[in-house]
Amino acid sequence: MIDYLFALLFLCFPSALITAYIAHMNNRSLWRWLLFGFCVPFVAIFVAMIVTYYDQKRAAADKSDSEPDRR
Repeated sequence: MIDYLFALLFLCFPSALITAYIAHMNNRSLWRWLLFGFCVPFVAIFVAMIVTYYDQKRAAADKSDSEPDRR
């Protein structure tokens, strides 16, 4: 029983908070990512970082496509 409490407190909960923070800072659903981070500890952090990277990459490409060429 104590092992499960240890896993919940020191593994799942911090992972869920970090994942939710990354998602919230990038305008994603806080609660959905919090649950994902709690259910899949530490893997969810990397998934959130990858999703953030691709979102920023797509936003930069959209921004450069919409700006007129000023040469």
